[in-house]
Amino acid sequence: MLGVIGILLGIATLIFLTWKGWHMGLATIAAAFVVILFNGMDIWPAISESYATAFKDFAGSWFLLFALGAIFGKVMDESGAAATISNFIVSKLGKKRIVLVVLVTTAILAYGGISVFVIMFTMYPICMALFKDADIPRKLFPAMSICMAGTTCMTFLPGAPSVPNLVPTEALGTTIYAAPVIGILGGVFVFILDYLFFTKMIKVCAAKGEHFAAAADDVIFDLNDPKQTQNLPPVWKAFAPIVVLIVAAFVLMQFLTPSNYAVVAAMTLACLVGVVLMHDKFSAKKAVGVGFSNGFNSLVVTSSIMGFGGLVTASPTFTKVTEWILGLDMDPILLACVGINVICAITGSASGGITIFWNTLADYMISTGINSQILHRITCIACSGLDAMPYSSGIVLANEVGKTQLKDSYVYMFISNAVIPLIGLVFAIILYNIGLC
Repeated sequence: MLGVIGILLGIATLIFLTWKGWHMGLATIAAAFVVILFNGMDIWPAISESYATAFKDFAGSWFLLFALGAIFGKVMDESGAAATISNFIVSKLGKKRIVLVVLVTTAILAYGGISVFVIMFTMYPICMALFKDADIPRKLFPAMSICMAGTTCMTFLPGAPSVPNLVPTEALGTTIYAAPVIGILGGVFVFILDYLFFTKMIKVCAAKGEHFAAAADDVIFDLNDPKQTQNLPPVWKAFAPIVVLIVAAFVLMQFLTPSNYAVVAAMTLACLVGVVLMHDKFSAKKAVGVGFSNGFNSLVVTSSIMGFGGLVTASPTFTKVTEWILGLDMDPILLACVGINVICAITGSASGGITIFWNTLADYMISTGINSQILHRITCIACSGLDAMPYSSGIVLANEVGKTQLKDSYVYMFISNAVIPLIGLVFAIILYNIGLC
């Protein structure tokens, strides 16, 4: 019991310090010591092995993607390409459809195999120009930038090249296209709810007198200023790097494994295309340098979260808790949904939650005789719910990229990345119960 209290207090400490604006590295170390103390773990092995190994593994796996993603975002920003794209969108669709534009764009990037981390860096300069023109508070950026990539395109839609969609295939012998009807209908349902939610929140913020405010170090194009817009790159040059990114990632994924290799190659190519086409609009040296620095800082923050998660999962109490949860006497589908969400909440990771679940309970789930297609899709959808804790790597990074405070943005992130996906999970279960697959 003491160990359980320690994990809960550790998580509470992490949330509190994050809420107060502490650096994530310090916050995770402080929270880690709470877990260590209550679980009777040896301090040095826990920090140098459990925490550090998880930190190292994540940083090593994602270093290039973070660096290239941030560089790409800076190239799009400094060259004026982001402003061109924003200006084009506003001229064609108007200010009232910005929510639709952001959600569709992030969905296309995510479904094309682009990491959620890369998407946030890519969308930031575009969204800031759009938000400024439409006077939308920047606190909505973290939620809007991550909701499609972190939920709908990661777990609902069949064919998504995501970890949660790949994990069940190993145990069930299914493909990433399992239960396509449930996945597509559920994905569309969640998309509609997200669209309605953000549209409503923009109106609520306007009614409260809240306006767009740039971050201290942001230089954002004014789409209504002819002096600023006249020197922007043409539309085809602005869109070219993004098109190259999506197409190259899709093509290369057919030949390179794991998929991260393909995305790294695609990101490199997209950055080069951006620099070559728009070299006369900005200093490539400055953009690459600043982008690399931003990416490295974000990587450290996110890796710290993964370090804390690694320490928690290594604690003796965590194993007992997961065994207890997964051993509950209830309907197998309900058990899967509850078990995955609890584990995701503890680890702050959708990928970690579904991986632990299938590693622990694969034999039992298969023995229930439930259609493997259903098991794949429902368990995949289930992990995009309570993984959206304040200490989740995606949540933290979205605020890091958006230069926003968790206390200002989290309510929108929790609703769009936890509440709405859980409603989508209920919807998916209803579709399963009426015989759809």
